[in-house]
Amino acid sequence: MKSKKIIVIGLLSVNTGLFAQAGNVGINTATPQKMLHVNGSLQIVNELNVGGDASTTGSSGIAGQVLKSNGPGAAPTWQNLAGVPSSTGTVIAVNGQFLVAQEIIVQMTSDFTVTAGSNGGIPVAIGSLNNEIVDNENLYTGSPSTNSFKVSADGVYQVTMNGQLSTTNDSNNQPTIPVLGIWDDTISGWVARVNDVYWAGSTTGVGGGPKQTYTLITSIPMLASHTYSFRLYNTVDVTIRHLSSGTTGSGPVTQMSVKRLK
Repeated sequence: MKSKKIIVIGLLSVNTGLFAQAGNVGINTATPQKMLHVNGSLQIVNELNVGGDASTTGSSGIAGQVLKSNGPGAAPTWQNLAGVPSSTGTVIAVNGQFLVAQEIIVQMTSDFTVTAGSNGGIPVAIGSLNNEIVDNENLYTGSPSTNSFKVSADGVYQVTMNGQLSTTNDSNNQPTIPVLGIWDDTISGWVARVNDVYWAGSTTGVGGGPKQTYTLITSIPMLASHTYSFRLYNTVDVTIRHLSSGTTGSGPVTQMSVKRLK
């Protein structure tokens, strides 16, 4: 028995980086502040278990989870990073949880004309807005004649809309004021919009003559219980264009997007 004690003492003396103080053990520190205090790097080549007790093994989590601190005196826990890796989008933190922000980005597949006086004077949901670049929660629907979408949670959402319009003056050859924005279908009202005086000059055709680009960048509260749509209105016929073309080529010019911020 005495020889065994001598061996243990000898091993401790060889490991000069190991210290003990007031029940704490330190590696490369003579004043350990916790039960185990490591002053240096740590390499883990297998699982990391957290939680558990004297009779239960701590959790090693599952692939794709992240480790979340639960504050002093509580074991950290493995948490799902919502939507990863199956979803495309920006990771945000909401109420202490990581999640992939809902995001919708859509472009047009062809020009769309809103006829003056159609839809009973109510702004018209833009059709042909059905080239879905991102719809990471599958809550957007677009067709040649209309569009609509929902948000998955109450929150604040960033809205970015860019549309190239073409229209004419009114019957008195006075400029009109087209309106582009997001319409709340549930309450039948705008929640975000941009308008501007459009002077069409001498053009007589809705698809010809000068073009004007309308841009809206804002952030608004949106509700999961409501349905929304991208809409357009004018007192005369107005066309929203899907391509900008010229002698050097063409490319998409109208794009709408909604992204959750918090």
